[in-house]
Amino acid sequence: MKPQHVTLLDKCTLEAERCAPEILKRCIDAATASLQSSENASESGQQRQLLTQAAWSLAQSRAVLIRTYPRRLREAFKAGDGEGGITQLAGLSDSSMLRLVDDQAVTESLEAVRLLQNLLPLVEQSLPVLDARMSSLIGLDSVRVEKNPLRPSVFVRELRELMAEIESDVAVRSLWLSHIAHPLGRELGQLYEQVALMLQRANVQEASYRIRLVDDPEAGRQASSSGFAPVEAPHAGGGRNADGAEGTGGHGLDAEGGMKALGRSQSRIGSSVFQAFLSDPKASFGGPLDQGFYDQVDQELRQVSASAGSSVPDDTVIQREQARYRNLPAVDRPARDVSVESPLRADRWGEYGQAHVRKRVFLELKQRAKNVSQALGLDLVRKLVNQVAHDPLLLAPVREAVVGLEPALLRLALAQPRYFGEPDHPARSLVEQVAQRSFRFNDEFADDFAAFAEPVREAFNQLNELQTDDEQPFADALERLRERWHEGDASAQAARDAQLQALQFAQARQELADQVAWEISLRPDVFNVPEAVLDFLYVTWPLVIASAELREPEAGPDPKGYRAAVGTLLWSVRPEILRQPKEVFDALPGLLRTLHSGLDMLGKPAEETQSFFDALIRLHKPLLNLRRARARSDTVQSGLTPLDALEEDATPVKRVVGKGMRPEAAQQPWLAPQELARAGFEDTLQDAQDERSLEEPAAPLADAMVEGATGEASLEGAGVPAAGLIAQLSVGSLVDLYSRGEWIRAELIWVSRRATLFMFTSHGGRAHSMTLRSCEKLVDKRWMRLVETRAVVDGAMNALLKQAPKANHGGRHAEAVLN
Repeated sequence: MKPQHVTLLDKCTLEAERCAPEILKRCIDAATASLQSSENASESGQQRQLLTQAAWSLAQSRAVLIRTYPRRLREAFKAGDGEGGITQLAGLSDSSMLRLVDDQAVTESLEAVRLLQNLLPLVEQSLPVLDARMSSLIGLDSVRVEKNPLRPSVFVRELRELMAEIESDVAVRSLWLSHIAHPLGRELGQLYEQVALMLQRANVQEASYRIRLVDDPEAGRQASSSGFAPVEAPHAGGGRNADGAEGTGGHGLDAEGGMKALGRSQSRIGSSVFQAFLSDPKASFGGPLDQGFYDQVDQELRQVSASAGSSVPDDTVIQREQARYRNLPAVDRPARDVSVESPLRADRWGEYGQAHVRKRVFLELKQRAKNVSQALGLDLVRKLVNQVAHDPLLLAPVREAVVGLEPALLRLALAQPRYFGEPDHPARSLVEQVAQRSFRFNDEFADDFAAFAEPVREAFNQLNELQTDDEQPFADALERLRERWHEGDASAQAARDAQLQALQFAQARQELADQVAWEISLRPDVFNVPEAVLDFLYVTWPLVIASAELREPEAGPDPKGYRAAVGTLLWSVRPEILRQPKEVFDALPGLLRTLHSGLDMLGKPAEETQSFFDALIRLHKPLLNLRRARARSDTVQSGLTPLDALEEDATPVKRVVGKGMRPEAAQQPWLAPQELARAGFEDTLQDAQDERSLEEPAAPLADAMVEGATGEASLEGAGVPAAGLIAQLSVGSLVDLYSRGEWIRAELIWVSRRATLFMFTSHGGRAHSMTLRSCEKLVDKRWMRLVETRAVVDGAMNALLKQAPKANHGGRHAEAVLN
């Protein structure tokens, strides 16, 4: 693919992602209206009820669908064509779906197939043009519809899977999909026209539609067990390179020849050779090393010995340089350069703190090498250590620790040259898990990081002292570190479990309460009920019912009579009950006891329901007047008093007529004060964190980030829309959060179902909880920053090997050159 086209392709996917919220918003609104229209036209009571439920549920899920869909599309676009877990359905040609759908694909995803069938006729005018231009953009000479990253099946699959996560009822979800097909097809047709026009303006020509015979696209694609993307070494027939010169064959070996290049301390062996060495099982690289190799190693050793006296590091100088930016906020410190040539403090790493000592170990091990495989293994380890040492995601002391471990890693390579290509090898796992654990910290000078780093340093020094080529000590070291980490996590985990339990119960209670409120709204006796009563029955009382049923699931459908109280309350506030005073007076005491008992059980503060009880007293005041009137007038024998006389002192009450008031699903779970405390919430329901904790940070933070600042604690630059960053949050995400005057590293451990409430924990199990609005404010002010994490060793592998040119049979040819 041409470099300029990479940018243009990104623009196409970004345009689709940018338009996705508005597209889905219009589709959901159209689908909701369609469901409501079908509900009014349905003659079946059961079907009408299902359509009503589907329309209501879709309307309530609208916000979270719109917010999450663009992120899901972004992840699908990044996954590429046929990779990243894309299903067989997504790999089908969209044009073929117009004709036949494979039975296996129907079995895999019948709902998505039907949706595709319904919307494809709506895009048949615009999609072929986009397919043709997109195929040309990605470098194909003929149209391959399955290679179009914006093909309809991607939009359908991500929407279907997202809906499945939000709505568990298959019948409701099927109605969603069937009613959203037409508006989605219409919107995609407009999007395709827009993107095709963008490509046309960029002079991207249409690829031709033609039939051509090709090899199996999977042929020659060799999977690598090491977890990095395979890159084949180049092939040059007859031992000549592309220019016809004999010798190296263009394999990254310098002009002085393979053996001599391999004997250098900083060899220029090409990444294609390392790729073949790790991924090609037929390329054994087992040939013997010649004298030229050993002569080069001896020469390098003499140079190291000659320069040893002038390269002894001064701990004071190193320490002063390391602490140079200590006073800056952790997220604003420039990255400290670390490499295999860096001096390390002797008080921490002993003699291996000296770069020339580590290099001498490397060269002495090369002297002991017997074959090409061993020499390549040593070179590979040193290059990978250097690659990890430059990783900006890791704190500098962690990178220094990997450099300090280099001697032990090198000794192991002499016995197991390819061990870094094994994902589960103890030495590779040790480096990876130390790196992953270190992502929990953002400040190398903090006490909690020191408590993590010191045991790691001790374990690495012990491995260096063993001078062994056995892998078992690495496994033992990792196990000891894991045990220590587990002990340190135990107390925090207990607090975290309690927090999660409280939140999960609150969410389950809120979901059940929303359903109960909807059921109450369908009762015929909600007609002409006072607004204050309906508000209580739609918001507060369903929480009481849900809490009781969740706490006592085995006690029956209405363990405390809270559901029955709904009918009694609705009956007691109807105007006509003034003619039944005796029945109302008999029912009121029990009703009030039930109401207060339920609210006490829920933990609802009295001040939050006082307005409801005040309204209830006003509603029942005519009955109280009636009782007083009876006491004053012995002449009234019928028990009836003219209504005009009773209503003189009554406060007018606004009542709801018909379906003028319907319940709305809560945007976030309700929690009682004691639940907030137990869950560790600081300001759960506030619109923003305490302003005292959001005061302007230290001056360096308010300025633009220092040029070249490390990626250790930040991901996004200024100006990133808050919604886009928040959409990337998922359980397990790490953020740098400015709280109480300091920058802390926190992990997201819980998100409410509608993604409106978030809970993070930092070191020691400290909780940081906030609403969606609070998160947006923090992101806008750059006081919350998403932290990028990834597999460190895999990243180093890919960085080392990504430049390898592609061809066939490179492994065997590289082996022949070195042998």
